[in-house]
Amino acid sequence: MVASNDSNSNASPSSIAPLGTSPASAKPGPGLLIVLVGPSGVGKSTISRMLADRMKVRYTVSVTTRPKQPGDDIGKTYEHVDLEEFYRRLDRDEFLEYASVYADYYATPKRPALDQLSAGEDVLLEIDFQGAMQVRFHYPDALLIFILPPDEQTLLQRLTDRKRDSADAMQRRYRNARREIAMAKGSRAFDHMVINDDLETAVAEIVRVIRHKRTAM
Repeated sequence: MVASNDSNSNASPSSIAPLGTSPASAKPGPGLLIVLVGPSGVGKSTISRMLADRMKVRYTVSVTTRPKQPGDDIGKTYEHVDLEEFYRRLDRDEFLEYASVYADYYATPKRPALDQLSAGEDVLLEIDFQGAMQVRFHYPDALLIFILPPDEQTLLQRLTDRKRDSADAMQRRYRNARREIAMAKGSRAFDHMVINDDLETAVAEIVRVIRHKRTAM
């Protein structure tokens, strides 16, 4: 199920800015910046991988200060750095967006994402709500999609089934997920909200949304 949010229909045109320039002063890039957001357990990583496989989109690598964990080589790709290196890159304005999540930092490098957009390629970001708000501010023409669970009980069950966290950590993720959903709905910053009740249906709806946005560019 997909719901459109037309709160950004009057946003002024923007562009993907080359490193060291402001978005307002750069020439528009022909690629589409697609931002997929959602709380833990909603299935956004699986959806992102399916979109990358089925559509001609670039799935970005994230930089993180989180230590490498089992399963990091499956699905989303991370570059693991220490905190000092993360701050060094932040000071050099090398990140398109960044966020602090569960005491660790995550970020999307500007390169090669901006180069790919300028070359006409569509780029897919799978990021946190904090990072998505930065993208919305700096790149208003980006397509922001928020993934919702069918209901809170289903979300809690999905978090439980992952078996990645202690009971306390899982409850913390659940509370944060509820808060993130409330903030996303209240922000009206997202172009579309898609309910992931059935994975194939959710992916098909997102594909339709992306294709519609492409035709409107």
